[in-house]
Amino acid sequence: MKKLIALLLALALFLSGCAAETEPASPPTDAPETTEATEETQEPQETPQRKDTTEGFGLSYLPEYGLNPFTCKATVNRALISLLYEGLFAVNNQFRAEPVLCESFKMYNEGRSYVFTIDPTAKFSDGSPVTAEDVEASIDAGRASGFYMERLNHIDYYTVQEDGTLLVHVETPYENLPLVLDIPVLKASTLNDPFPVGSGPYVLSGKALRRNKYWNGVAAPAIDLDIIRLSSCENSGDLRDDFEFGSTDLIYCDPNSPASVGYRCDYEVWEAPTTVLHYIGFNLYSGYFANDSLRRAVTYALDREDIASKIYGGFALPSVLPCSPYSDLCDPKLSDNYSYAPVKYTQGLKDSGVLVSEEYEFHEGIFLVCSDDPTRVAAAEYIAEVLKQSGLRLVVSAVDHETYMKKLDKGDFDLYYGETRMAANFDLREFFSKYGNLQYGSIKDSSLVEMCNDALANTGKYVDLSARIMEQAPICAVVFKSYAIYVTRGKLVNITPSVDNVFHNAASARSLADADKTYEGDED
Repeated sequence: MKKLIALLLALALFLSGCAAETEPASPPTDAPETTEATEETQEPQETPQRKDTTEGFGLSYLPEYGLNPFTCKATVNRALISLLYEGLFAVNNQFRAEPVLCESFKMYNEGRSYVFTIDPTAKFSDGSPVTAEDVEASIDAGRASGFYMERLNHIDYYTVQEDGTLLVHVETPYENLPLVLDIPVLKASTLNDPFPVGSGPYVLSGKALRRNKYWNGVAAPAIDLDIIRLSSCENSGDLRDDFEFGSTDLIYCDPNSPASVGYRCDYEVWEAPTTVLHYIGFNLYSGYFANDSLRRAVTYALDREDIASKIYGGFALPSVLPCSPYSDLCDPKLSDNYSYAPVKYTQGLKDSGVLVSEEYEFHEGIFLVCSDDPTRVAAAEYIAEVLKQSGLRLVVSAVDHETYMKKLDKGDFDLYYGETRMAANFDLREFFSKYGNLQYGSIKDSSLVEMCNDALANTGKYVDLSARIMEQAPICAVVFKSYAIYVTRGKLVNITPSVDNVFHNAASARSLADADKTYEGDED
């Protein structure tokens, strides 16, 4: 969705990517890790002589964090990453997989095994072919990366076969494995470099991005220039100055990041979808929300549209279900049944009997939130105020990250406000499995784990899983965060940003059906 912003805004918006951010599976955000590097690490690549039609276009980045997609934690740098690297698949803004480096694939063994054929024409920017060995090594790196680790946790093993294809075996039947195989594929020998070799449409060449002469992909990026100048920055102030004074024409950021900075200039902005869920978790063992009726009622108390507007400045997608409303997994009818309805909340609160129970007469519920993120604190305070108006005695406990994690582990809360980056298939198993990274407040549930597995095997069963979640209410979705793409007015006409791909081009992308050969003959 494109939003136009007036000249010299009266109120400063916020841009992030100005500092690194982590993407943990657990609710809080860890501190960034830095990578020592310089922008000239990668040798310039020879490029063909072409007429430069850029009329000047620039990107800024933070060299300190490198451009290795497995280690880079600076959001602003991921704009460059989306031009330098490609995956077997991409995930579009409707959360559907699109083949990129994958020429074709077959699923067999009741969905437990996949064989992927790599596009034989795909080459890295140094001219070497992209091979299954490179994909294998990149999956290895992804499984060790905090950014990609959780989405790959169902993979049992993978190996390069004699014919050059890649066999991937999963521990449970998996109908749409391509949705989690959008991890960037890097040349194996450069995996640990801060500026590794990729196969994207551009290559890093000194202080610029230049066309990769070896790239022959189908889905050309939304930006079609010969040269993109680069500006290396040391901090958020440099990023802001570069954009305000015109040396940078695009900034990709999280406008609700704790590290955001304000700025004023003339620009256009697009929203970019994410899988980052903000949600309420409950203590099912003790306190107010051990009461099933009260937990079920909470969803009706939340005016998510108001929260997205007032707390997130519009850069959040209200979501009743624990999957994006843009995803095919979302059932609109089920979502409507559990959306904001104060009368239903009042009735649910009455049915719970909490306000007339002696057990809760003097109980003061603890709403735990990590103080490192002011936006989450503001959301928790908003929600707490709504619940307090109905008579619940609640106090918001905003504590530092370390204390927050300790209290989560101990179950020292009645409810908490959490954040997690999900996979594009919105797998919920980490919440309910015995050793899941999001299993707080005694919400482990083997029957829900089984339903999660059923939804992986048959995506149509995700509706059943969602219905059970809403009925039992172990968690309550609030919003999915959106990132922002700020662009100098008039520099880009039309972009369709996808998940972690700023310059995604929906018009020329292949569909998953183009690559799926599962039913074209038996597997040998």
